[in-house]
Amino acid sequence: MPRRQSTLLRNLFIASLIILAAMHPQAVGSMAQLGAGLVLAIVQGIATAAADNPGAAAIAGLGVYVTHQIRSHRPRTARPHRA
Repeated sequence: MPRRQSTLLRNLFIASLIILAAMHPQAVGSMAQLGAGLVLAIVQGIATAAADNPGAAAIAGLGVYVTHQIRSHRPRTARPHRA
């Protein structure tokens, strides 16, 4: 069975990132700091908005939770009943 194109591209991308990290560790460290700062800024913005309007934050959080449950649900396979 041939691999899906997206899996192959993802693996090539990961391999190129590993090679880049080995060649330029300080640049990768700077990029990691920048990425972490961006994530923390987003989380802080969400926390501030949730503190200002907790009702809307609860509804949005519930929506994200339900969406995640729908997308990750794996139905059980039918098994024969034992007699």
